[in-house]
Amino acid sequence: MSPHYASPTKEPSVFDADYEDAENSRKKAQKERRKRLLSSHGASERDDPEWKFFDTARLHVSGGDGGNGCVAFRREKGEPLGGPSGGRGGRGGTIYLECDEGLNTLAPLRDRVHVRAVKGRNGLGKSKSGQKGKSILVKVPPGTIVRDLKTQKVAGELRDHGERLVVAKGGRGGRGNAAFKTCTRTAPKILEHGEPGMQRWLSVELRLVADVGFLGVPNAGKSTLLAAASAARPKIANYPFTTVIPNLGVCDIGEEGAGLILCDIPGLIEGAAGGAGLGPAFLRHVQRCKVLLHVVDGTSEDPIADFNIINNELKQYDVFLSEKPQVVVLNKIDVSEVKEKEEELLSKLKEAAGHSRVLSISAATTERVKELMGRLKKFVSVQPETDLPPPPEIDLSMGKFDFDSDDFEIMSDPAYPGQWRVKGEYVEQIAKITHWEYPEAVERFGRQLDAMGIADELNRRGARKGDLVMVDKYDFDFTGNNSNQYIPDELLEWEEREAIMSMSSSKTTKEEQDEEQLWRPFNKGGYRDIDSSEFAGFNEDGEWDLLDAANQDDDEDDLFEDFDESNFISGGDDVWMS
Repeated sequence: MSPHYASPTKEPSVFDADYEDAENSRKKAQKERRKRLLSSHGASERDDPEWKFFDTARLHVSGGDGGNGCVAFRREKGEPLGGPSGGRGGRGGTIYLECDEGLNTLAPLRDRVHVRAVKGRNGLGKSKSGQKGKSILVKVPPGTIVRDLKTQKVAGELRDHGERLVVAKGGRGGRGNAAFKTCTRTAPKILEHGEPGMQRWLSVELRLVADVGFLGVPNAGKSTLLAAASAARPKIANYPFTTVIPNLGVCDIGEEGAGLILCDIPGLIEGAAGGAGLGPAFLRHVQRCKVLLHVVDGTSEDPIADFNIINNELKQYDVFLSEKPQVVVLNKIDVSEVKEKEEELLSKLKEAAGHSRVLSISAATTERVKELMGRLKKFVSVQPETDLPPPPEIDLSMGKFDFDSDDFEIMSDPAYPGQWRVKGEYVEQIAKITHWEYPEAVERFGRQLDAMGIADELNRRGARKGDLVMVDKYDFDFTGNNSNQYIPDELLEWEEREAIMSMSSSKTTKEEQDEEQLWRPFNKGGYRDIDSSEFAGFNEDGEWDLLDAANQDDDEDDLFEDFDESNFISGGDDVWMS
């Protein structure tokens, strides 16, 4: 017998045979206990199709991220300056929904809520691009309508076999430094991260595509008629609401009625438009039908009242559905009470329906069922295609780089001065692919903000140098008109002075041009302005007369009083005299 462990879930640091035996015994006992619980709760019932039919589902799709670029340089013998050779990352995988005519339920989507595509490989040296991520196909039945869960906008509908719809686009691969090489930047050290794949929640709805939809009160014989006209085997019993899920069948009774698709939904009762009963949850499945087959129970206390109640509920639920062409059948004429008043009921039904497409049948004995299917086939073939797919309201195949770069929003809170939040699909995606560890990449991000007009908009909104700017989860300081933080402040001040001087020197008006005159000593701007405190005018000798000439003479006498020129003239030197 294996020894007992106080904590069997905690694995030992080394291999222990006794511990492995105890773990295997525990897992085996747990598996057997689970089987007993399932058998005691009727696990066989879960194999019933009623447990497997789902016409709504929620799906979270995530496209594959793109691979990162690479920074590399070619280093080979005989190539001292090989240049950049960093390759590009591979594109991430894309998720598609594909229509499969072999399905009639959304049960597979219930088992797999999260779908993730494969990420692209990173780029390599020698200009090698990364491998693309594998795309994923999700099978859905015909008649599937796809909506964005957040906005509830329709993305499209899948009807034909093999039709595909992109629901999550994979991210593009980041560029390596080889892509940034120019004639002036021959050795760039910059790369891009891979673009993240698109992620979203989807609301998937199934509307079965059929030619004829069955309507009627519970226990009117709709499932019996479906079983008599096709190879379908729906659940049939002598009590109301036997049918709890829609059932599809294909009527193939020869050339006359070949390929007629029939759809049976649960019965409707009074107040169904407000949510009473099971029928309102499945009325969407008959919205795709060309013709509605209204089955009237001949054994009911008032068949005409039942017929009017169902039509009123259709008008309250959907006016377009109530206007679809109908064919009325009086069922259970094999009962003697119904057979006796058959003619009277048929005339009243024609009067209530407003047309003559009324026929009496017996689904239990298949009396006149083949005739009904033949007439239905001919009537369906002449009906126009009025039920077109809903127009798409949102394009799920777009990536964030497909949005307009000018579509951004700048937000600020007065409670937090000096902080700015920039929101926009395009600018946020640029921030995500920027490699912030490379100065050249940060410099390029600043130029992109300038090119998109975000820096100018921040200046217009009153942003100052040093303010906090937030883009997605990235924060950085605002640097004014030039968002490049690697340019020194002295250079920025010089550029500002040059800009001011260039603006002041550009005079275009006529008055400013008249003010400009030639330079003269006595005009404004000459040397007279510099020495205006010392010049007074001309004296009698025609020379400049200084303001304090007397003091200046005294100063000059004092200055040269102790001067001895003999100290500076040696023997043999020539003395120049004026």
